[in-house]
Amino acid sequence: MTAATASRPLPGARGPAHQERGGHGCVTVRSHRFTAAAGTRSGAAVRLGPGRDRAEETTAALLLDETARPGESAVRYAAVHGGAAHSVQEAVRLASDRLGRPWQGPRISARTRTALVTQPRMDRMPAELVEELLHQLSCPGFDIAVQAHMTAEQRLLIPTGTVPVREIVHTGAVVIDVLKQGSLVADVDLAWSGDVLPDIGSLCRRMEQALQRAGAPQRPVPSRMQLLLLDGSAGAFLHEVCGHLLESSRHRPSLLARHHGRHVAHPQLSIDDDPHHGAGFGSHRYTMLGAATRRRPLLTAGRLTGLLEDRPDGPWRAQDARHIPQPRMSHLALAPAARDTDLDHALGQASAPVVRVHRLGVGSLDHRDGTVVLEVKDAALLEGPRTRRLAPFRVTAEARQLLLGIQAVGGAATVATWSAYCLATSGRLPVGASTPALLTGPLSVLSHRAPLPSPAPRPKSTRT
Repeated sequence: MTAATASRPLPGARGPAHQERGGHGCVTVRSHRFTAAAGTRSGAAVRLGPGRDRAEETTAALLLDETARPGESAVRYAAVHGGAAHSVQEAVRLASDRLGRPWQGPRISARTRTALVTQPRMDRMPAELVEELLHQLSCPGFDIAVQAHMTAEQRLLIPTGTVPVREIVHTGAVVIDVLKQGSLVADVDLAWSGDVLPDIGSLCRRMEQALQRAGAPQRPVPSRMQLLLLDGSAGAFLHEVCGHLLESSRHRPSLLARHHGRHVAHPQLSIDDDPHHGAGFGSHRYTMLGAATRRRPLLTAGRLTGLLEDRPDGPWRAQDARHIPQPRMSHLALAPAARDTDLDHALGQASAPVVRVHRLGVGSLDHRDGTVVLEVKDAALLEGPRTRRLAPFRVTAEARQLLLGIQAVGGAATVATWSAYCLATSGRLPVGASTPALLTGPLSVLSHRAPLPSPAPRPKSTRT
């Protein structure tokens, strides 16, 4: 999670100036530290690679300028290196130039030359985590590669006309690859937010389970199937199929933008975007406009109740000052079914082979027509008492039909978390989900091809 405190007025700060048209502006001063490490183990030999430690300070100004159409806003954005008072004034000046008229944003006395945010510290370094994992993992006959990184970021958000606030965000991720003679056999990843490291023992157990599935006999992939999404893979599924579908802006409205209040999904789907979730990767307390974040209902019993929109109260996020903030999801929470028997009943009524999915890889959504493509990386098919492993494959469908075609949602006992890095024009952002098991309707299969244009939305995308 993140820590946030209200700040007193800054030295030399003045009240908000009158603007010719209404608008919402904010300046973000950011101090960011990224630290990474990697290591390998072959037999008893452990080798740690050189670590990376990078720090930077940036200042960005964001202004939503009202357009001629009521309720619509145009984004004006500028960013500079540095985190002192003169950087704030320079960012505001550049944003005013792009606005085409003066914008009297937050003013801080130019005499304040010291940094407005301090460099955040780290209590534990990734190199220690990598070394601990290499010694804990036991995979006889296999080579192990571990990568980990941690980030610490302190933000000072100075909205126009309101009190500045500070927020400290800590995130981390680790990726484990198991290889045999140089070929990838199995892999797992884990990401977290906050100061407390996740349960490393559970990560090792997941690695053992993935290796067991990888050792099962392989069979051809059925041409048509239903997916039983387990172990948090439903989070990756809903991130693409629901989350991206409901991101809506003036330049790229959602395909469901005119369906508010209508049934657009299976009645068991109630989904919120919750940036305060305790297990949420990338949880945060303030948007890039300096407004407090809030839980946003998206679907309620299958009805569309909200969108992720580019309005002043929207969920504005950005990776860093190089990227223009956009409304983006944070942590999707799917409510479990009230009855555990619903999923069992749906499995008994399945009209196609049911494939148990433990891990999804690359995903993409075409916002023009809603076509979604999902890569299934770790899946198995039960044939009587035996489990058959499936080679990686892809499924393709139309996102709106996928939501309507969901067959059942699992109970509370099946809830698991998922974490990833999501890539878009506003940068690479930590996202997550808490979801029970999910059973889809029948889907078509694509042959396994080269990866999709966008990198995999998961912690592995951080590898060098």
